[in-house]
Parts: sequence; C-alpha cells; structure tokens
Amino acid sequence: MRRSLRPPMLLAILVALPARALAQPQNQFSDARRVFVDGLIISGTQTVDSAELAEITGALAGSEFDDDREELQERVRDQFQNHGYFQVEVQKFEIKVIDPLALPKPIRIEAQVSEGPLCRLSTIEFTGNHLMSSEELRAMFPLKTGDVFKKPAVVAGLKAMGKDLGRLGMLESVAIPITNFDSSLVSLKIELDEGSQFHMGKLEVIGPADAAGKLQARWQLDPGAIFDDGYVSRFLEENGSLIPSDFTQSNGVKLLKDCNSSTVSVHIHLTADAQHEAQDAAKEQADCRESSKKQAESKQ
Repeated sequence: MRRSLRPPMLLAILVALPARALAQPQNQFSDARRVFVDGLIISGTQTVDSAELAEITGALAGSEFDDDREELQERVRDQFQNHGYFQVEVQKFEIKVIDPLALPKPIRIEAQVSEGPLCRLSTIEFTGNHLMSSEELRAMFPLKTGDVFKKPAVVAGLKAMGKDLGRLGMLESVAIPITNFDSSLVSLKIELDEGSQFHMGKLEVIGPADAAGKLQARWQLDPGAIFDDGYVSRFLEENGSLIPSDFTQSNGVKLLKDCNSSTVSVHIHLTADAQHEAQDAAKEQADCRESSKKQAESKQ
C-alpha cells in the first residue's frame, strides 16, 4: 500500500485507497460507464457479526461507482480492511445487472468472502525521517499497540504526517507503508523519503491595486523562510474581507516551485488574467523529484 504526501493539494489522499463514490450529477455519456449498487449480499464469513456485516454492506449499497469489476471487488475488500480484517480474501464475486438500459446501471453484487483473522497492531516503526523524531511521527497515528488494525487509522496517520511535513517545507515527501503479518498481529513500517525542504520565494497578488497592496503588506511569510504549506489557507481565511466572493483557493492560488533554488513563489489571482494564469499553469507542474532524476540520468 502506497501514499504520496503532497499536502494539502494532495490528499491524492492516499495510500491508493479507494474512496466511496458520492452520488453526483452525471451526463448521459458518463452515466453509461457507471453502476449503482442496488444491493450487496455477502456470504462465507465466519466471525463477523451481523451488525458489522450490515455496516460493510451499507457502506457500498446505494452508491455509484465506475463499471469496473476489479474496482468493485477491491471496494468490498477495502470495507473489510476498514474493520480490521486485513487478510480478507474475496473468493467468489458475481455481478447481476438488474436493468441493462437504466443509467447508471443498477446492479446487485454477491460476494463469498473469507475474512481471515481480526488483525491487531504490534508495532509501528519509521525509517528515513530526519526533521521529525520517530516518537513525534508515532504520536500522529491513532493506533495503540493491541488495537484493531483498521485502514482508516493508518490513513489518518499518513495525512497527519503529510500535514506536519508540509508545515516544514517538505512538499514532495513520499511515505511507503509496509505491512508484515505474524498470524493476526501486524507490524507497520513507514519508509519516509523527505525530499528537499522548500523556502518562500516571492509573493505576487494580481487584482485591484488597493486589495492587492493590502494583501502584500499583510503577508508574513518572508522570502527565504521555510515554506509552510498551510499558511496560504490561513492567510486567505484571515483576510477574507479583501477576497472576492467568487474566489476559490484551488482556482485563484498558484504555487510555483523553483527546483534549482528549492523555493516556492505564491501567485494570488483576485481577478481573471488569462495570459498570467497560462504562464503560471505551465510553471505549476514542476516536479522537482522528476527534474532531479532526469538531471542525474543526463550526466550518466
């Protein structure tokens, strides 16, 4: 299971964990590739009680997903792992289409499952960490030794790691969680590659002169300071009176990394500027890990 920490823009959340689909308006073309889980029947379990089984089936029934057999099967496995059955095996998996002409297509899933033992945490260890101690990282995981080993708790710990590393300027950190099983006991090892530490570059605010000037003056992350990945959100919230009502951080803020200097310049677009936004978009895609890799290869 893998997770790339790119807070907060990430949360491409997560350890490659499937998230439950939310019912959203779809056009007819996309609906043709979607299914609606009308019902889920699970058989074969030995130790899961009826209440827990109802939670597992209820988490999927009534939701829409891509029409992908492997993804649907993985979602069933995922729900069992969310309850601590990390060694679950889906032995049989059948999809029955209720109405092939409906959009999205309603289906009923029948799965024969061997849940395996209820897994509990043995240890969590960290390698590759330099800025934060193993004790500090361990405190971010809401799992104690002997607790049921549930995937959401691991995800929560990885998110917390990403958030704190982002505050320390580690924008391209990568964490690889590795699980080792000894019967029903799980040892979790987190291999961390912190990457480069980024610092603040330049701030540029594009928009009405009065608002732009005030925002420039109130910005407190000085050039050269460690880039706090959460500062932009806090800054925008604290200065909401100067921000247009239709402004969103996802569309109005560009973080531009300079891989050579390990700096991040922040551009805040209060108003639309197509030319400036196009220039920022090209720079925003910088991946310093990939850039370093290509430079190393070119020298060989």
